[in-house]
Amino acid sequence: MFGPLAFQENSESNDNDSNYETKCLLCNDSFNLKLCLPTFLKHVFEVHNLVIEDAQNIDNLPEYISFWREKFAKTPIEQIIPAISISLTSSKYFVLSTLSKDDKDLRHRLKLEKMLQMQDFERNDDNFSKQCLFCKLNFKGRRCDYLTHLSEDHNIRLGNPQNLVYIDELLQRISEKLETLQCLYCEKTFPDRVTLKEHMRKKQHKRIHPSNQSYDRYYAVNYLDPDRKWHNIEKEVDVDIPQQSGTQDNSDEEYNGWNEADTSIVCLFCTLKETDINKLCLHMTSKHHFNFYTITKHLDFYQKVKFVNYVRRQIHKLHCIYCDADFENNAVLDTHMEKDKHYCLPDLKVFDQPEFYFPTYENDSFLYFLEEIED
Repeated sequence: MFGPLAFQENSESNDNDSNYETKCLLCNDSFNLKLCLPTFLKHVFEVHNLVIEDAQNIDNLPEYISFWREKFAKTPIEQIIPAISISLTSSKYFVLSTLSKDDKDLRHRLKLEKMLQMQDFERNDDNFSKQCLFCKLNFKGRRCDYLTHLSEDHNIRLGNPQNLVYIDELLQRISEKLETLQCLYCEKTFPDRVTLKEHMRKKQHKRIHPSNQSYDRYYAVNYLDPDRKWHNIEKEVDVDIPQQSGTQDNSDEEYNGWNEADTSIVCLFCTLKETDINKLCLHMTSKHHFNFYTITKHLDFYQKVKFVNYVRRQIHKLHCIYCDADFENNAVLDTHMEKDKHYCLPDLKVFDQPEFYFPTYENDSFLYFLEEIED
């Protein structure tokens, strides 16, 4: 029978966001979403004929509800969400789901904001403590240093610490695998820890299998676009690589040729393209008086990502990156920024915003080379 979606409540979601009264989307009744989420969903279904898809997994559910409450206050729900007629009853029902672009974008934004908040906490928290998974070290300090220890002392490759999130949960998963004598990479089970360690060493399995999508949650890159994970991007790349006669699939020569042809990087301020990020940065220094290395050296990795996206948007809109003044064409904008010395970094609060974590241009090559600049 058609009715409220049945689910088991997610124990970790909404713990911090749902512990106060939230008004219904369509009336003034209030609910404690942390304690009474099923009651709330039953209310909107029975009173308002509304179903919220996968509500228990929405990050910051109160803000999600507030967004739609404001929408429905201005425009009747019938004009926003198509009604669904059920043959067994004369009633019509409305379903809030990711089939709606507004709903999909909202859920994505809330998920991204939650991830960024967690990542900011994990980068700055220096009270982390945990015994090493492979030795007797009792570590205290920052999570990135703990991950560096795993990498340098035990050759455990989990990826760039700056790209990881929900690190405690990730480490717990790895710990559980090791305790059950499972290989991190191939997930085979071994009779004892010594055999497991030897297997992982010989097979170079001291890492997570890149095709294991259950680990996508722990890598920030997977939060950029809700429709495209890095696995999908890799597949798209593979399709576009031409097969050379006389060469083997996935050969080094084939990939090297593809890299040289397709990884050009566009200047942040003009249309110049380079395949070498260092050459491009030298161009920006000489032509635009903008030394990316020096000007952004105090920013962390994700602030640099946001800054690049902010600059792309401003230049696309013909707005100055410093004073936000708008101009009629690129030439006038360039003259203004050079004359007024506005080829510089604006105040941090201008671009250090969640909205600029989204790529302004899909597959912006400059973003992929930021790690090289970091090094």
